[in-house]
Amino acid sequence: MSFLKCGTHGRQKETFVCRHIIETLKDHEPRGFCWDVVDGTHEAICSACNDLGEAEFQQSLDELIQGLCFGCFREAAQINGIILD
Repeated sequence: MSFLKCGTHGRQKETFVCRHIIETLKDHEPRGFCWDVVDGTHEAICSACNDLGEAEFQQSLDELIQGLCFGCFREAAQINGIILD
């Protein structure tokens, strides 16, 4: 498990999200929040990324996925109507 320091939430567990989820945090516009926990790490992608074919998604993976603190991850989930414990 990796941790990072967030300017808002302090030291938090690192999660991974698509860049569109980062945009949701900036403009508070829901974009969908398809999430899972893989090997103990929370991950989420928006509806548009979820609709990409597997090959297209894998091809764009380096451009799409970014690290995010768990506090910000929860905020993005809430904007999309998902409450995480």
